[in-house]
Amino acid sequence: MDEAQLAQVESLCETLYTGKPSSNGEKITREEAQSRLLSLQSSASFIPQCQYILDRSQSQYALLVASNSLTELITSHWNNFTIAQRIDIRNYVLGYLANNGPTLQDFVTLSLIKLVCRITKLGWFDDATHRELTEDVTKFLQATVDHCILGLKILNQLVDELNIPTSGRTLTQHRKTSVSFRDLCLFKVFQLGLTTLKQLQTRAIATANHRQEVILGEQALGLTVRCLNFDFIGTNPDESTEDVGTIQAPTNWRPVLQDPGTTELLLDFYANTDPPRSNKAMEAVILICSVRRSLFPSDKEREAFLGRVMTGIRELLKNQTGLQHQDNYHQFCRLLGRLKANYQLSELVKTEGYLEWLELAANFTTQSIRNWQYSTNSIHYLLALWGRLVAAVPYVRPETGAKGHVQALENHVLHVVECYIESMLGSVETVLRSEGALEDPLEDDGSLMEQLDRLPTICRFQYNSVATILVAKFDPLLDKYRELMGHLMSSSTESAPPNVALQVAILEGQLTWLTYIVGSIVGGHSWSSSRIGNGEETMDASLSKRVLQLAQMIDYRLTNSNGVGKADSKLEVAMLYYFQNFRRVYMFMWEQSSSGGSSISTMGSMKLESVPSTKQKVYQNMFENMGLGDHTVVANLIVTKIGKNLKFWPDEHDIVAKTLNLLTDMAGGYSSSKLLLTLDTVKYLASHHTHEEFPFLNVPFNARHRTTFHAILVRLLLSPGGEEKLGLTFDKFMEPIVETMSQLGALDSSQLRSEAARMPLIGVFRDLRGVAMSLHNRRTFGMIFDILEPRHLPLLSKVADLWYDQPDVMISLLRFMHEFCHNKANRVNFDQSSPNGILLFRATSDVVCAFGRRALATAAPASGDIYKMRYKGMSIALSVLNSAMSGNYVCFGVFALYNDPALDNALDISLKMALSIPLDHVVAYPKLSKSVFGFMEIIFRSHIKTTMALDTSVFMQLMNAVHEGLQSSDAQISSMCANSIDHLATFYYENSGKDKPEVHNLNKHLAAQPNLFSSLTATLFNLLLFGAPQNHWAVMRPMLSLMLASESSFTAYKDHLMSSQDSANQGKLNEAFNKLLADVNRSLESANRDRFTQKLTAFRVSTRGFLTL
Repeated sequence: MDEAQLAQVESLCETLYTGKPSSNGEKITREEAQSRLLSLQSSASFIPQCQYILDRSQSQYALLVASNSLTELITSHWNNFTIAQRIDIRNYVLGYLANNGPTLQDFVTLSLIKLVCRITKLGWFDDATHRELTEDVTKFLQATVDHCILGLKILNQLVDELNIPTSGRTLTQHRKTSVSFRDLCLFKVFQLGLTTLKQLQTRAIATANHRQEVILGEQALGLTVRCLNFDFIGTNPDESTEDVGTIQAPTNWRPVLQDPGTTELLLDFYANTDPPRSNKAMEAVILICSVRRSLFPSDKEREAFLGRVMTGIRELLKNQTGLQHQDNYHQFCRLLGRLKANYQLSELVKTEGYLEWLELAANFTTQSIRNWQYSTNSIHYLLALWGRLVAAVPYVRPETGAKGHVQALENHVLHVVECYIESMLGSVETVLRSEGALEDPLEDDGSLMEQLDRLPTICRFQYNSVATILVAKFDPLLDKYRELMGHLMSSSTESAPPNVALQVAILEGQLTWLTYIVGSIVGGHSWSSSRIGNGEETMDASLSKRVLQLAQMIDYRLTNSNGVGKADSKLEVAMLYYFQNFRRVYMFMWEQSSSGGSSISTMGSMKLESVPSTKQKVYQNMFENMGLGDHTVVANLIVTKIGKNLKFWPDEHDIVAKTLNLLTDMAGGYSSSKLLLTLDTVKYLASHHTHEEFPFLNVPFNARHRTTFHAILVRLLLSPGGEEKLGLTFDKFMEPIVETMSQLGALDSSQLRSEAARMPLIGVFRDLRGVAMSLHNRRTFGMIFDILEPRHLPLLSKVADLWYDQPDVMISLLRFMHEFCHNKANRVNFDQSSPNGILLFRATSDVVCAFGRRALATAAPASGDIYKMRYKGMSIALSVLNSAMSGNYVCFGVFALYNDPALDNALDISLKMALSIPLDHVVAYPKLSKSVFGFMEIIFRSHIKTTMALDTSVFMQLMNAVHEGLQSSDAQISSMCANSIDHLATFYYENSGKDKPEVHNLNKHLAAQPNLFSSLTATLFNLLLFGAPQNHWAVMRPMLSLMLASESSFTAYKDHLMSSQDSANQGKLNEAFNKLLADVNRSLESANRDRFTQKLTAFRVSTRGFLTL
């Protein structure tokens, strides 16, 4: 590289990162600039150019590109370098950082640091020099302040690099390096972080200014947290969760972690700094509090450690230290939440000042809850603390630890729960009067559910008292709401005077909170033997009665006003949450209770069964105390509410979705589904499933809910005894759908393509798809097939021909066809003498061909979402054909025998569709690529004769696509392409030399493209040796068939690979190839394939260690 080339690189970098045009006036887009600069990462020969840029360039962006390129090159071409060369590159980058680091931009520094750490990781076992990076960095820490900051940044990145697996390396390699780093260096790195903190605390770094002290503090605390968060034992913790697990620190860390000075140092940093340093210090305290129990040699040391932590927390709570900062506050709540998770209650109660700590924690919790607008995302940690404390009470003797600790806990918990209820009820008016300035906690679904998950344990600890509080809150609100509803009558809340509307909004908001809280508590009912029969069901009944009365009240107003008088949508959603929890706890016993109490047997041996069990008594007691009727009355009330929601909330997507989820869950349960069949409301739903009765079916946004709705109803109808209990046959149920199809079928082409037909078409196909989804056996599938064939199936291809350019109609049609011809559970299984399988495939072929012909004749849209407008339809059409061809219900040889063009037409159109899409677009859309490559796999597997008969240019286009898909990072796609290659190679090996038209055609293709097998062999072996691990199983399957089909291709690849290695590696490689081929027979039997696959795995492992690219 010379100065002119350097200037060109700098100009491209400027364009890439800032968007400015190049200095020579050439107009280059960012994409073009990126493409040109990526060439620096294409070969190890570009390493000198990258070094030249680092040495000569003044552009920070050019330095960044050079550094990133070096990292990528060294990771990809690691085996190309000798051990000495690797050490030279490492020393060069370290020297570069030492000389230039303080003057570089942060992003360049970080990139160079990443490069050093990557070299250290990859070369960890090559030479002791790599394992001495910690000692080298110590020199940075002892130099200037800027170098000290740089050293801490290197250590931070080093811990991350050694803790996080690198793409392309096996987990075994990663853990081996990680464990060695943990044993040799991690503790020293941890100590360096703590030492820096001590120096900052004592102001020992005299030359540092305030800004540098802040940066040093951030880096040292970050390093401490990273070291404690290290994956010590290879559990690969989930990084997405905020909850800390147990820290499995090694035993040699004990003196530092047990040292009171360590915790005091971190707490001192927390108290005397601002975020982000203070909250990082608190995070480190949380991690230290989470160290494993066995780290302490005895309980005495562990108790002393816990005592110090508790004292520290007490002091922080007394003084409210740092809690005015949101980040500090959040981390402190996490600390309180973690405390009980890592220590048993029996240990906590023995600590000095436990009762004071308990009181302070309760006061802090209530204060936090009262200030809910600042602590919404942290409250659930505090609730988790109280939940864990009360859950442990049965396992602690009352005389253990502080006197009266159980009573104290009872009082504090009750106080916390009461405060929570009052604060949440009070939040409603505060939010409404803020006129949008405050965020409504009811709308923060994540935090709301976190809190509700914690409530049952806490509330059931003092359930009598909590239930009394809730009833005392609920009753006046219900009375007031009833009174207001009496005034409003059938008018909407919006039309009421402003002061009345505000009153209603406040009442509904407060009732929403109470409904959520009751739903949460009822959902926490335990059927375990230790809790059952203690009378909790009577309190569940008392609370549930009020929620159900509220539901009746809302329904009454809704019905009387014909949908005008609606409650707040949030209250409706809360009601559905309650119903879900009630269903889960109290609707699974129906069959036992109804049979247990009423069945009378004359046989003596059966008399015992007529005595209700404890569970049945609890269940019956629940409904008796509720006072609304037996379980069928309550279930009917819930289903009536479901029906009202579907009828009167057509435009509320969230309510419709959650209502249908509830109905789905009820229909899916064994007992609850049987109960549903006895309800009048369900009979009404099943016999009136049209948009006239339920307007939500006609809202375009709810199109997918139509499918769910019909799937639920058909599942109930076709369950054992369903038709009899609902008083409805399947044919009768299908009448509205069939009638719509008849009306549509009677229209001429112009009427069918008119806008008036759009919604009926979408609706009928969505409904049919829902029906087809619930057909799981031969009998039920035959019922729908008899209804549709022959009268209504021709409509499908007619619609595909007319509406091909309208995605909403076509997607509905194609999704139905995909479900309809999918042979799940072997349901598409006709009699031997039946032509129905062929008729079904014909109908499928007609739809795919009608759509495909029209789509291919139309140019791709120049603008807009090309996937939605064009590719989505093609993708589903291919999936439809894939399902039909792999369904195993059609003898495809019949079509050629009787000159039926259905199969040939479908294959022809589908192939044209698949090949009409640019390959880069196929790869860019995952669903599309699965359809396209799935189709290719099927034609190579089952229709090889047709595939071989293609023109050579088309066949090679097909093979090019398979070759490209083989290299996909998606294991499913590469597996389909590998199978396609396997089918082709197997066919060639087994039929080579035979006088068959398809063999002659294949030979013709191979004559035109003689290097086909050799290029596939090379790609497969390269993927095996150098590719990502997830593709290995896929790429190994076709290797044996390909080697047998073309031994010369394998020999050529072997010779090429040998020639690319030095003499030392050639001997090792030759030995590895000999082992690979030993004891492998020239056959494609399963046992031989499996043996060869195992050998390929061993071959890959042995060669990866020394091969150079």
